[in-house]
Amino acid sequence: MSTRHPLLLPSLGIILSAVFWGSMWMPLHAAYGTGLSGAWAAWMIYGVPAFLVLPFILRDRGRGLVAGGWPLLWLGISTGICNYLYAASVVYGDVARIVLLFYVNPVWSVLLERLILKAPITSGRAAALAVGLAGMFILNYDGEGLPLPRTVAEWCGLAAGFCWAVGLVTMRMTPQVGMAEKAFLQYVTAMVFGGAFLALGVFPSQADWSAVDWPQAVFWIAVIAGVWVLPGLLLSFWAAARLSPTRASMLFMAEVVVGVVTAAIWTDYPFGWREALGGIVIVSASVIEILFGAHAPSVRETGKA
Repeated sequence: MSTRHPLLLPSLGIILSAVFWGSMWMPLHAAYGTGLSGAWAAWMIYGVPAFLVLPFILRDRGRGLVAGGWPLLWLGISTGICNYLYAASVVYGDVARIVLLFYVNPVWSVLLERLILKAPITSGRAAALAVGLAGMFILNYDGEGLPLPRTVAEWCGLAAGFCWAVGLVTMRMTPQVGMAEKAFLQYVTAMVFGGAFLALGVFPSQADWSAVDWPQAVFWIAVIAGVWVLPGLLLSFWAAARLSPTRASMLFMAEVVVGVVTAAIWTDYPFGWREALGGIVIVSASVIEILFGAHAPSVRETGKA
């Protein structure tokens, strides 16, 4: 099956990883409910897997990191920033809106794939780009001024989507780098960037450390790191390295369905006609890309993996 349909397993891997990311807001909110600041929770969930992956990095004395060069560094920086911003923003913002703003990232993927990988922008891909932008306009337009994100959390969600698009492009440039190196650099970058955000007070700081229910907080941090972050990220990296950045970003839009549906069921966040229509339009951009957009050859098709 994998020989006849080389894109099938990576595509299914993307969709499965999207289930992890789309539902991660739930344990994050549980950790937040223990009295732990959302910004600190977002920082800790990447510190735990960083130490879990560290022995694999030390095994070859970091030679894999050096061999990855600049593309690996950019991959770690972009995905690390993306994941911290996303984890923090879904705690402090409207989950459904954050997820939808994040998934404007196929727009960035189309542009970056053209600029960096020189992939052609076909008529189908141009249509997907236009529909994606229209969805963002609908989602954010309130009848006054430019249709831009309205809160720090929403801006962070949009920025996270751009960083993820950069990561998808650089994944295509590092097929020879091991999963441990990619994951470790991403975790460390998330910790460094998150630490800077904590120092600058971008998100609300920890008001009272003594009020934290530490047994519950430690439990939820371990669950998020081990059950959501580690498998979700490794699966994402494995699958995305075998697909074009635009196709991968479009398939990741399965996260929109998971995130929006779970938020609508288990939260009291407002989700009205504008969010519903904007979400449908944004997701439809992925359908247009999959059906009509031309894709760059996958890594397997080029024989580089």
